[in-house]
Amino acid sequence: MNPKLKTVLESALIATISTVLVIILAFLPILNVVIFIWPVPFIVIGVRRGIWAGVLGLVLAGLLIGVVLHPLLGVGMVFLNIFLVVGLSWAIARRLDLFEYIVLSAGSILISVVALIKMFSWFMGKTVFDYIIDNVRAFISSNTNNFSHIMNLYNQLLEQAVTAEEFVNMVIGQLELFIPFVPAMLIIFSLLYGTINLMVSRMVLKKLGYKVHDLPDFSDWILPRGAGLGFLAILFVAFIGNLLRIKNFEIVFYTLQSLFSFIFAVQGLAVATFFMKIKVRRIPAVVRNIILALLFFIIPMVFMSFGIVEQIFGIRRIYRRMNL
Repeated sequence: MNPKLKTVLESALIATISTVLVIILAFLPILNVVIFIWPVPFIVIGVRRGIWAGVLGLVLAGLLIGVVLHPLLGVGMVFLNIFLVVGLSWAIARRLDLFEYIVLSAGSILISVVALIKMFSWFMGKTVFDYIIDNVRAFISSNTNNFSHIMNLYNQLLEQAVTAEEFVNMVIGQLELFIPFVPAMLIIFSLLYGTINLMVSRMVLKKLGYKVHDLPDFSDWILPRGAGLGFLAILFVAFIGNLLRIKNFEIVFYTLQSLFSFIFAVQGLAVATFFMKIKVRRIPAVVRNIILALLFFIIPMVFMSFGIVEQIFGIRRIYRRMNL
């Protein structure tokens, strides 16, 4: 069989299986998290057969999803993942280092998300946030009776009567408090989504016998030197701009603050993983990772503190020197 035709058929088969997987996941809410690694098969075939094969599989899957479920969902799945498939297929084949992988994968997703948001605004004639607020307002206004218990609770707390319109405005006001944090949430989502697909794709390629170069263990991951001071300097500039009421500096400040917290929390998680591997060897690695993941979500500020201390003092480096 012609190799190119064989690759096309392989891409079509992967697209079909991926579409079936999406449909099954739609009826299994507990397993919906698997959708995060939906692009992996297209990245894998893109590395093994060529970028065009990965893109072809993704487009075919998008068309099938559009026909079976909804056209906009199919378009959205393609646009969300196409730059990631192209970028990681190229990067894994070129054997980049870990930092380049993360920047490329996160950047690809961020570009896709911003493009989707822009397309949504053009198509709907309003921003995504305005669309959400309008729908929340309409939903609460048309279901006031269902929210009567919550309104009564508000009345007791505020010790004054709250009308349905005032209640709606209070809910909308709470939603609007999240606006300054939206850019940071998009960047953090891009980092998580891109990195997860990078790691899973490399793992699958290894299982299939494709030679990929080794990356440092997560327990050894550390920010480049000077990154901490650089973050603090940029954060300080943003803080001053926010104090001076310079336009849009509030959003810049909250974005940098959130990124600062997240990145150093991840470094703190790496530090905790390092010492857990050394000090608690009897516990299986899977159990250790589950414990650390739960603690990371429960007490992220503690992990952020670990990350900052590591950046300043290099506690892992000191520990290695003391135990040589």
